[in-house]
Amino acid sequence: MKPSELFYKCAFEVKYETVGNDVNYAFIEDGSTLYLFLQGSSSDVDWRRNFTFPARPYKDMGIPYLVHRGFLEAWKELEDVVIAKVTERVPYGEWKYKYDHVVVIGYSHGSSLAFFATECIWYHREDLRDGGFETYAFESPRVFAGFWIPKKLRERWNNMTVFVNGSDIVTHCPPRIFGFCHAGHIVHIKGDVSLVEGRLPKCIKYHYPQVVEDGLKKYEKDKDC
Repeated sequence: MKPSELFYKCAFEVKYETVGNDVNYAFIEDGSTLYLFLQGSSSDVDWRRNFTFPARPYKDMGIPYLVHRGFLEAWKELEDVVIAKVTERVPYGEWKYKYDHVVVIGYSHGSSLAFFATECIWYHREDLRDGGFETYAFESPRVFAGFWIPKKLRERWNNMTVFVNGSDIVTHCPPRIFGFCHAGHIVHIKGDVSLVEGRLPKCIKYHYPQVVEDGLKKYEKDKDC
């Protein structure tokens, strides 16, 4: 599926399940392909988490680093569910993994969880590292606590693409000056903000789903050309 199609499903179609303190996710299976959808901010809990600060993600870290504490708290409520699903095996003669392709899709707050899900899959499914999984993070806030990601860590998010729509304020939070940055490959798009009525500033309108979808479709059209 194209990024615009994945985004539409994530923002408008998918029926989500909830785990922990209002963390919303959905698994969709298509043969041996597994899709993990992660919903955007849907409650005041999500928004409070959006505005907290650094923490160490794991106790035993070969290469220590820090991440956004609020997003980490949300991920910890979902982590075991994701690990169990992506490492699920089917016995027939010998044990094999049930899924040979995994796609992670997140929007807004959900794309911050996609950051963690990407590293989780990279760690637990070494067989998928070379093209066996990909992540699409739409309008993601910054998660990694550092002005840049050290070279020895970057490969963990090689399969992750972050779509940034115009001057969307969410993609600039927390600010770089606070020492946060994006992981993965950044793709800039620009949707039509006139699709949103009212006098809201463009930096807010760019985050609206219909504007993001418009930007993705334009990007895909230009890319096909």
